[in-house]
Amino acid sequence: MRIEFYRLLSYPVLTPLLSFDAEKVYIVGGCVRDILMNRPLLDLDIVLERKSSSFINFLMYNFNVSKSTQSQFLTIKIDSGKLVIDVAQARREVYPSPGSLPRVSPCYDIIVDLKRRDFTINSMALAISPRTFELLDPLGGYEDLKKKVLRVNRVGSFADDPTRAFRAVKYKHRFGLSYDARTLEEFGNAEKHLKGISFNRIMKEIERICVEERRLIMFEEIGRRRLLYYWDESFDSVDYDLLKELDRILPRERSAWFYFLIPFGLEKYFRENKNLFRVHERKVLENLFEKKLQRCVSVGILHNFFKACDEYCVKVWAILSGVEPGLVEEYLLRREKIRPSISLRYLIGIVGDPGVARSYYEKIFVELLEGNIKPGEEKEYLKKIIS
Repeated sequence: MRIEFYRLLSYPVLTPLLSFDAEKVYIVGGCVRDILMNRPLLDLDIVLERKSSSFINFLMYNFNVSKSTQSQFLTIKIDSGKLVIDVAQARREVYPSPGSLPRVSPCYDIIVDLKRRDFTINSMALAISPRTFELLDPLGGYEDLKKKVLRVNRVGSFADDPTRAFRAVKYKHRFGLSYDARTLEEFGNAEKHLKGISFNRIMKEIERICVEERRLIMFEEIGRRRLLYYWDESFDSVDYDLLKELDRILPRERSAWFYFLIPFGLEKYFRENKNLFRVHERKVLENLFEKKLQRCVSVGILHNFFKACDEYCVKVWAILSGVEPGLVEEYLLRREKIRPSISLRYLIGIVGDPGVARSYYEKIFVELLEGNIKPGEEKEYLKKIIS
């Protein structure tokens, strides 16, 4: 099967590739799937049957990139700032044990490379150079796309890599697919082998789901299938109402990933594994799980506790603590709008000591938040607190 040339021209990111005509170059995986579904290309995955420094240089020149990074999996990553291009040599994989990272070796055969992948819909390639635009589909992924079926490439796929269970849930709901019988059976393999998966690998899967349009229904299925529980028994429950609230208030950004583990029992896991989280994430979770305030609080008290936190941390804390949402919204609105008429630098010039000046600045800010003084009255109030 050939892909029509005009369809490729509708993707500006592919235009430079269409002028290259030397080594065998293939667009692979999710890129081919998205082209067939007329979806936008967010990243670009390319496979070469043999290493080609000339092609890498061609890409870097055309996408105005000066540096690239190489991974242990025969892959070179080129990041233009707007687009990430992964260029890999065709390879085969061997998993030494269930859940372990694969050992890779070059195979010089695109078909072998396609068959090692996770699902049939991600196991297609498009020949870009030479410009045949032929669709290579050894496992019937195109037919599965048309039938809206998600099918694993082989028995034992989720034993080799149990994180594929998370990806199965993601693809199912992103594309409106249904699992075939073999894929459903593979969830049993994930159940057996998820315990061997590292924190970082789980984190990356949750990060990817966080940006999805239908992330709520994806997390709900993860809960029903107890995938996080099979990974670590701390995640032994699911609060679906809390999940809905988090989906409503949190941005579709990877940085929000850890919030979505809270309804599954993150607090217990976090207390035992704080060192696994980034510094910012650790501070946010300590605020959420360790700051106990009475429900009858004021905007000033909220600020004393959360002045260093972003709005999402404050909103999630309010939900967990049962604080009136209106109070939190009012606090965040005032915090965003208030700009004291005297600066911290001005205060340092008055009192000399930066620490004392900062404490005065915070007092003034809280008084403005509470409405005890009005904008323009800061200098009069400063005279009072200094005297």
